Amino acid sequence: MSFRRSGGFWTGIVAALSAIVVILLAVLFSALFLGLFVAIGIGVAVRAWLLGRSAPSRPDVIDAEYTIVDTDRSKRPPGP
Repeated sequence: MSFRRSGGFWTGIVAALSAIVVILLAVLFSALFLGLFVAIGIGVAVRAWLLGRSAPSRPDVIDAEYTIVDTDRSKRPPGP
């Protein structure tokens, strides 16, 4: 069994250049997709922040007066 490369000197150079090009393209495309996803994430976060700011503010406590009217007559003793 031989581990010797088949081909000559030029085959090795072409293989090395091809590997370098493939690695560079992989890095380029991964950086482009990462940048795209980061830009989309920032856009969604800014949009959510702006929507949160434009929403009307709601108070935490509402002060009110109220009257309880008891309409359940089953608990009262029968009267005149």
